[in-house]
Amino acid sequence: MFLSLLSKRRASRPVLSLEGQSDEDLYRRFAGGEERAFRVLLDRHGDKVLGYLTRFFGDRELATDLTQDVFMRVIRSAGRFRGDSSFTTFLYRIVRNLCVDVMRSRAAHPDSRAASLERTAGPDDRPLAETIPGREPDGEDRALSGELSRALAKGLERLPPEQREVFLMREVEGLRFAEIASILDVNENTVKSRMHYAVVSLRKALAAFREGP
Repeated sequence: MFLSLLSKRRASRPVLSLEGQSDEDLYRRFAGGEERAFRVLLDRHGDKVLGYLTRFFGDRELATDLTQDVFMRVIRSAGRFRGDSSFTTFLYRIVRNLCVDVMRSRAAHPDSRAASLERTAGPDDRPLAETIPGREPDGEDRALSGELSRALAKGLERLPPEQREVFLMREVEGLRFAEIASILDVNENTVKSRMHYAVVSLRKALAAFREGP
């Protein structure tokens, strides 16, 4: 399982001399045969990819399998990386393409294993409402009720996939609009528009909590 690989690399940190290297330099070094460089990339991005896929599909087991697929593709693609984009952009193009493949497969062959986003926890097993945005929660975030968590999860579940992916890339992964546009191969205004509609929809889903007693 990929989670065991994540656990192993935490227990065996890469050589410190590689920690200061950029993602792009590490990927080039890995392509040149330096396997330790990949361990640093996995350390930096493994949990983020797993968390993104968990939130997107609402299925931790599926997300774990897909995360392994993502990094297998990263390994296979190392020799083709030319640095025309950042490694993060390159990585999330792979993530996004895999999501599209899965959604197409599900449309053709409905998957009874699909879980509801309502039951989703983040990579550290906190409720979804406490992990969006993907920064450290403050006291108010930690006090969010289970009902609010479910309302937010349902709101995310109802978003069209193109809005959900933009929202997660922006608010959870912290990517810039220009990066998201490059990943999705659309213009930046389209990304901002999708983000706007996602936020409007989520605000409606949480309207009852905003109004108060």
